[in-house]
Amino acid sequence: MLVDFRVKNFALIDELEINFAEGLNVLTGETGAGKSIIIGALDILLGARASTDLIRKGKESAYIEAAFEPKRIDLINEYLEQAGIEADPDLLILSREIRQNGNNRNRINGQLVTASMIKDVSKYLVDIHGQHEHQRLLDSSSQLALLDEFIGQDKEELLQRIKELYLEQNRIDEELAALDIDEGEKAREIDLLKYQIQEIEDAALKDNELEELEQELKILTNLEDINDIVARMYTGLQGDDYSNIEGIMSQIVSFLKDLEDLKDLDGELANFYNILNDIYYQMEELSFSLNNYHEKLEFDPEKLERVEKRLSLITSLQRKYGQTIEEIKNYQQEMEKRLEFLLAQDKLLAELTERKERILEEYYHYARKLSELRKNKALALEDVIANELADLAMNNTIFKIVFTEKAPSIDGIDKVEFLIAPNPGEDLKPLARIASGGELSRIMLALKTIIAHVDQVDTLIFDEVDTGVGGKVAQKMAEKLARIGKQRQVLCITHLPQIASMADRHFFIEKKQEENRTYTRIYYLDNDERKAEIARMLGGVELTDTTIRHAEEMLVMAEARKREF
Repeated sequence: MLVDFRVKNFALIDELEINFAEGLNVLTGETGAGKSIIIGALDILLGARASTDLIRKGKESAYIEAAFEPKRIDLINEYLEQAGIEADPDLLILSREIRQNGNNRNRINGQLVTASMIKDVSKYLVDIHGQHEHQRLLDSSSQLALLDEFIGQDKEELLQRIKELYLEQNRIDEELAALDIDEGEKAREIDLLKYQIQEIEDAALKDNELEELEQELKILTNLEDINDIVARMYTGLQGDDYSNIEGIMSQIVSFLKDLEDLKDLDGELANFYNILNDIYYQMEELSFSLNNYHEKLEFDPEKLERVEKRLSLITSLQRKYGQTIEEIKNYQQEMEKRLEFLLAQDKLLAELTERKERILEEYYHYARKLSELRKNKALALEDVIANELADLAMNNTIFKIVFTEKAPSIDGIDKVEFLIAPNPGEDLKPLARIASGGELSRIMLALKTIIAHVDQVDTLIFDEVDTGVGGKVAQKMAEKLARIGKQRQVLCITHLPQIASMADRHFFIEKKQEENRTYTRIYYLDNDERKAEIARMLGGVELTDTTIRHAEEMLVMAEARKREF
């Protein structure tokens, strides 16, 4: 349950702290005092969208914090541990800071978390029912959700399987949509793919071929200069007998002969001899290499043309399919896969269609089982709602849940509609066409009373659900809220003294002006203060002995009635 609630710099609230208790907690006060602001702050704490407009004027941020003692803290802590958040065996603390710069902060047990994580946890904590939820009763999908709430855990396995099959069917539909290509367009794409694949295959590209061709082209286009320098180097080493040119190597041989007889006379001369001898052999090896290289040099115009054509072909492929040979080959593989896909499309289309039919058959199997469960539970819900409405002075009301089949959806094939005949002799009609605001309030309260038996949520909040209600019905509604308070913690904002008198804890909210600023304050009321507040609710601003006695009598009767529950 919600134990402590703290709000700071939020709308008209500068700072307040409330300590709630088990049972029925009632909040009363004049219209406009800020009662709904408090519930709004709690709603935002639990994950509702926050706006910087809610930050109190002149402040940089608003802060909301709540401490809970959840009955299902085991489930919450299991979730927290998986998310790496420190868990407490008894207490859960949520906080939210709304900043002017939009950089908001959400925390669970002091650790920063996302707003979605707060929402995940809050589904075990609080169910807020406000005036706007009357409209929820008029919507078919919400009516189905309320029926499913009543069914409880019995539906979960079926609903989960239906969801899985529905999503799988959607995935198949997406694949089928991707296969839905115009036959003429498909034929043109196949022809283009075949041409492109063949063009790359015919090129027979080799790894590193581009670099080798570019190197060969450099040599072929500079062949004359290369031939000249190699020939001159060879002649310089070996000499030329025809031109009586003596080569360097001949001179070195002469030097070696001169040193042959003298090298033994001096160590340095021997060293010169050895160095010169090494140079000779290196030059001899260089001479052989130059000669071999020179013999391979041959100006071949056809070879140059072949290299240039090959490079032109590769450049053309690069413009179309990729910057490198590796990219071109990768592109070829992708085209081959696409061609294979298109050629096998008819087969795949048949396989997917057959698979979709199997999934749809299984979907309907589970959807009809869920529908049968819902219809059986709907009969039970009709009976208990009739009983609850009788307690709320609608004892002649007939309430029915009508089913029609809808197209497969994530929640099954059922569309439900709540029908009502409030008075004897009237035909059943949809709630939207017949129910008044007061009747909607009572029907929603009846549903909440019933669902409270199966609901996982600890705390139910009713924000002015007494719209259009008064007299005997108000007393019945007050007793109903008090009964729910025996099973769940209830927070209720009300204008009805009947509901206020049934409270286990009563808070008074007022709006004050101090130094040209408006503030919302909240006070816990003791017995005498409660008597005065209920008297105010009965008779207006002026308290009289009569209203005081009436208030006192209401409190005494309320305590007696609660003891009977």
